Amino acid sequence: MNLLLKKLNNLINYIETYIIEKIIKCQKSETVPNTLLMIKVDAIGDYVLFRNFLQAVKESKIFSNYKITLCGNIAWKELAESLDSKFVNKFVWLDRGHFYNSFTYRYRFLKGIYQTGYETAIYPTYSREILYGDTIIKASQSKKRIGSAGSMERHAKWKRSLFTDSVYTKRIKTSRDNIFEFYRNKEFFEELLGEKVRVSRPFIDTTGILLPEEIREKLDKGRFIVLVPGAGISYRRWSIDNFVKTANFILDNYEYDIVISGSKEEGAIANEIMNKLNSSRVFNLAGHLKLSQLARLLSEAALLISNETSTVHFAAAVNTPVICISNGSFKGRFHPYPDEVFLEAYYIYPPEIENALRLKDTEEKYRYISDIDVNSIKPARVIEKIREILKK
Repeated sequence: MNLLLKKLNNLINYIETYIIEKIIKCQKSETVPNTLLMIKVDAIGDYVLFRNFLQAVKESKIFSNYKITLCGNIAWKELAESLDSKFVNKFVWLDRGHFYNSFTYRYRFLKGIYQTGYETAIYPTYSREILYGDTIIKASQSKKRIGSAGSMERHAKWKRSLFTDSVYTKRIKTSRDNIFEFYRNKEFFEELLGEKVRVSRPFIDTTGILLPEEIREKLDKGRFIVLVPGAGISYRRWSIDNFVKTANFILDNYEYDIVISGSKEEGAIANEIMNKLNSSRVFNLAGHLKLSQLARLLSEAALLISNETSTVHFAAAVNTPVICISNGSFKGRFHPYPDEVFLEAYYIYPPEIENALRLKDTEEKYRYISDIDVNSIKPARVIEKIREILKK
């Protein structure tokens, strides 16, 4: 979708949503005491960096007697329901594509939010989205509507100021510095709850999560390496040939098997790598695992080699060493992992970043976007890091 068409579609959405809000409010909604709506509708990796704070909310002095509803992105439904049901009374799932494209779906969804009558609604996401989270919290008409003051990107900041900042009864400010997203979430919830949150890092407990039997029979714990060659955004994808060269190095020099993982949509990429490697020690699981099973798989792996995707956050949360190949976009916010959070996340950046005189300065330069070609990273650089890690 080109930029002009996207802007036009967004404008149509604004107008449609305005009409929907007027229609649904024709019918009165009664507020239900001690009910909390938590809105978190961004991507899988964002949820991994957020989910450990649900326990703090549930056990806090403010919300311990509240019924908590989590409005989440349907993309991570299975993961949340598997891991976090003990901290959430009810889930409401948003299909972002349908919400954006279908007037009927958006009307029914927002009407359901409004008529439930939540007493408090919270949208903690730093990069607040007007068409999603802001719209949902506005439709809730909760007595208390609390959100982040919002990120500093110019193109988003003025829109929020003009259209949706006034929707909130309270906006929580977090650091203006470019800090790691997990720390920003922690800042938000400590300010919200008025108490220290005793969570120092993202973690996933995979106890009780089982891999499919046919996979357990093929793979020995600690004797395989996972490759994730896909990515939701094209500029984050290291080339198939680069992954093939890296995988061949592993097959030729070590006894580790290789597992290719990713979403169902990334199956074609995985198949092409599988065919080029042509080895009985390579297994293609792309599209064959639930998110909770992916976490379990990674917990048993010796190493993950991945583009910058949510899988990197999964690996960190289960304490598996990871090599992340990144062009530098959103540096400082989503990567690299601070040592005190996870020591074994190793990032390979393009030479322009790695050779910078002051590496810290690159976090400001690439705070939002990097236009460096990720394929300027050569396989030799990744192979060098593999040698270092496996030598341990």
